[in-house]
Amino acid sequence: MTARDQGCAFPGCTLPAPWCEAHHISYWSRGGTTSTDNGTLLCSHHHHLIHKEQWSIQIRTGIPWFIPPPHLDPRQEPRRNHYFRT
Repeated sequence: MTARDQGCAFPGCTLPAPWCEAHHISYWSRGGTTSTDNGTLLCSHHHHLIHKEQWSIQIRTGIPWFIPPPHLDPRQEPRRNHYFRT
């Protein structure tokens, strides 16, 4: 995940990988696997935000995309972090 994400994958975040933690996209407690395909790097702030606000994450062509909950974006338009890669 460090090689792929290079830092916090949340859109707009610039914190580098050493300051991040792994997040299970499909929660481990609900049967999600512990693998790079089911994880992404998030800083502590965005890791808590993902859980609190019910964001969804999808890996598309090797890039984590974040789908906001309807109360933040009724159209739920996917977004990604462009800081670590364009």
